[in-house]
Amino acid sequence: MYEQGQSILPLCCLLILFMSTIQKIKTGLYLHIPFCSQKCFFCSFVVCVARLHRADEYLDCLSREAQRYAGTIIDTVYVGGGTPTLLDENQLVRLLGIIKKNFRLKKDGEFTIETNPDTLTFSKAKILRSSGVNRVSIGAQTFDNALLKFLGRTHRADDVATCCEVSRRAGFKNVNVDMMFGFPRQSWERLEKDLSQAVALRSEHVSLYDLTIDPHSRFYRVGPALPNSQKRGELYAKALSFLEKRSFFQYEISNFAREGYASAHNTLYWECENYIGLGIGAHSHLSGRRFWNIRELYPYIRRVQKGRIPIDGQETLGRQRRLIEALLFGLRMNKGVDITRLEQRSLCRFSTRKKEQITRFVEQGFLVFEGPVLKTTFKGRLVLDELCGYLI
Repeated sequence: MYEQGQSILPLCCLLILFMSTIQKIKTGLYLHIPFCSQKCFFCSFVVCVARLHRADEYLDCLSREAQRYAGTIIDTVYVGGGTPTLLDENQLVRLLGIIKKNFRLKKDGEFTIETNPDTLTFSKAKILRSSGVNRVSIGAQTFDNALLKFLGRTHRADDVATCCEVSRRAGFKNVNVDMMFGFPRQSWERLEKDLSQAVALRSEHVSLYDLTIDPHSRFYRVGPALPNSQKRGELYAKALSFLEKRSFFQYEISNFAREGYASAHNTLYWECENYIGLGIGAHSHLSGRRFWNIRELYPYIRRVQKGRIPIDGQETLGRQRRLIEALLFGLRMNKGVDITRLEQRSLCRFSTRKKEQITRFVEQGFLVFEGPVLKTTFKGRLVLDELCGYLI
């Protein structure tokens, strides 16, 4: 795919700059820092364990990749992983410098970094905040030490509170806490205790993900027995009610925020805006053209060091494909999708077969129309992945 990819980036740079200045299309930036001290048992992401000694080389490559987009105006930045805060202080300074040198983040733009609770020191937090990072996402998952061990996490429950305290002292006023549910034999009482502790940290945002078994994870080989769909639905329903009563309003299937603190970067994905991905395994989407980098660390480093573009594949989305994807992503959000406006934006209409399928889902109570806006009901959210399979 290298020969095809070689011509993509220069054209994309011009396209992004044009869209950013002429049209109201948002652009996000994602940087993947793959290093981890241990891979969690549920993880299916592109991570590198025991390879932190290659971090400086990797930053060299990120810098070269970023240079191809120099001057691009962006609305959001998200540094994910892996564990970005495993980098030492000098490496963090360098990473943030790469971003600042090559990209222009709009005023009041959201700048998020992920952290594991046991890797964020006060010194690192100060470096991040002073360099423009304004949102921290903490991977708590649970406050039960036995469950943390079950998940293969390296931190303990007390580390989460310490991480929040460190973030606040460094000046962060926007903190997200990532949580999970659907553990083996999990009761509502146990989940309620977890959520109570997350709320007690005074976080502005809570993400709540259903534990699933991915084929690329260690759990896929071990095969732990998870609660059935009925039990998971009951836990999910109670969690929604619990968080809403505490002023965390759901705006997407797995995301809850206090007023004004919905994640701008993640919303950009769900609204099918543009985004640039740098680093191994990172994906990019630019006005219907999607491409992604190779997933292995050493081949990525070698390719970039030789002056080659690390793209592993690409696809161009036709109007009908873009229309359907915008619908599927939009149904994840509580505000739903304005069907008429979506067709106008896509310069394309839903086929008769798609409209008939949507009508069936409305009749079955999975979807509902509120005027021109199509929304997912609570019943539909429990099986949204299955519904999407019929709409693709």
